[in-house]
Amino acid sequence: MKFRFCGDGDCPDWVLGEIISTLSVLDANKLKILADLVAKKILGQDFDETEVKSLTSSVSADGKTAVACIHFLLNNAARHNASELVFNEEIQQLGLPKEHAEAMCNVLALHAPAIRQRLIDRAFKINELSSIQHLPSTGDSINCSRFELKVSQELVYGLPQNTTHVVNIDNVQLKVLLEELKYARSVMEKYNNKNLNKV
Repeated sequence: MKFRFCGDGDCPDWVLGEIISTLSVLDANKLKILADLVAKKILGQDFDETEVKSLTSSVSADGKTAVACIHFLLNNAARHNASELVFNEEIQQLGLPKEHAEAMCNVLALHAPAIRQRLIDRAFKINELSSIQHLPSTGDSINCSRFELKVSQELVYGLPQNTTHVVNIDNVQLKVLLEELKYARSVMEKYNNKNLNKV
């Protein structure tokens, strides 16, 4: 079947499985609270994992799959501009009880405009690099420089998380990269100055 909230495409099997095994078993009020927490997480607010665990303790060990499923549902419904009526019907077709579907629709109605705006604001942007730190080289990184990159809100298994990566870059390539970045910055500054002069 094709679903409007999936952009007139199929709903992924893992979402269907999670709706049937977890979301439909949760109490409707708990689902509404959980969906509201996930919507706030999508909007960049802090996420209380202990509250998620307490809400989902009766159906899941840690609630991560339930959170991923709700994240998918709300994000896609907002992205594809699915109305609450259509979203309600479609998630009921997927196996969510009527009361649960209404709870999800209430959360969607409350947060859809903000989620849509967040998606627009973050369109065509890579994850935000929050810090770069040079690390001392180890014996196995000959002629390489080591860096620790911290990325905020990187998608890991469908959920945004703050991550840390250690990268080894060949010293010759690092010099080339630095020159290219300096050139890119100068082009951006010229472009920015032209726009300021027009105003």
